Amino acid sequence: MSAGSHVVRLFLALWPCAAVRNQLIKLAQQLENDCSGRRIRPENLHLTLVFIGETEHRNIQTICQAATTIHHAPFNLTLDKAGFWKKAEVAVAGTNQCPAALTAFVQDLRRVLSALKIRCDATHSFTPHVTLLRNVRQCKLSDPIAAIDWPVTHWSLVQSRQTPTGSVYQSLADWALEPRE
Repeated sequence: MSAGSHVVRLFLALWPCAAVRNQLIKLAQQLENDCSGRRIRPENLHLTLVFIGETEHRNIQTICQAATTIHHAPFNLTLDKAGFWKKAEVAVAGTNQCPAALTAFVQDLRRVLSALKIRCDATHSFTPHVTLLRNVRQCKLSDPIAAIDWPVTHWSLVQSRQTPTGSVYQSLADWALEPRE
């Protein structure tokens, strides 16, 4: 990045609809009883598709233009397991079976970003999850969770800003999932 350029921290994400968010909040409250840690604020609950990280501000427009070329049909995602990731110190809601449509969508997003020469975290395999608790030092997951059915219809470009009270996520642009005509 050039000296003096304005840098932003970005990621591509799915935001849950109100009904799914409410179920995630309920699950986070249940996990809080089994785990130490701090609940994620409800407005920050999301599923990261691709983490871009720090990039030049001008890349926002480039990503938005390229996003119009991405066409995928809506799909359903079932969050049906809770997990504790010790190294990351988080408790998450995840899935036993990642939908093929979600995997293909993430691969296309990574491919488009690569073609634009915008760096993203493509080194890790994609593990769909929603982080529910942070700073988890210990966790005893007791019971299986009730499945949360998430109809995925939209995706977003999100900016992450650090504030004294924690991370603030702002959706910069949103797109509907629509099959190619």
